[in-house]
Amino acid sequence: MAAASAVLGPLCDGQHSSHDVLHYASPAHLALGPLLQLETCWWVPLLFGLAGVILGVSHPLLDAWQAGRGGEQPRRGSDPSWAFVLAGIALFVLQYASSGALEQPLLGSRLPGLGVPTLDAFLAATAVAHWWAFDGTRQGAFMAALTALAGPAVEMSLINLLHLYAYTHPAWLGTPTWICWVYACGAPAVGNLGRKVSSALLARRQAAEQLR
Repeated sequence: MAAASAVLGPLCDGQHSSHDVLHYASPAHLALGPLLQLETCWWVPLLFGLAGVILGVSHPLLDAWQAGRGGEQPRRGSDPSWAFVLAGIALFVLQYASSGALEQPLLGSRLPGLGVPTLDAFLAATAVAHWWAFDGTRQGAFMAALTALAGPAVEMSLINLLHLYAYTHPAWLGTPTWICWVYACGAPAVGNLGRKVSSALLARRQAAEQLR
């Protein structure tokens, strides 16, 4: 989970810097082919990796707790197919990239017809739809809401206390209002990857015990 998130996170985050949404105080610039120029910093993969572990571990644990109480289970259960997992990740990446592209100024002004409230509404709708399609559980909704709150809170500390980066158009304590919906959308995507990894580890453990 840490390795996957440490790779995917900076690639998504680079979409924001490439669209002039945010910039780091001490950036590292990486060229990943002629079309992808990535601005990041050494601590970014570590932070995304930690978030991936938290989300990846918490979803299977909450699923097991709900199952013990007779509660609802995720759309594709505790062992979703790789196609389902990768589809959720791909749509999250698309939402992440669209947040940067739609927030980017155009000729010194915002995109026509897409002010901040409209962007918030669009990203909120995609986040809710993503949870409904790829999770659909109360525990998943709880984790999405928690991520939507915790993510910006961490960013506020990084921006205002450590001064590690800055958003071009901040709205509240250095962060834009719409970023919470990006975090909310990421929770089901990473959560399903955690479910898949957890299921594979449990199956391997059971097979090893049968051979003893």
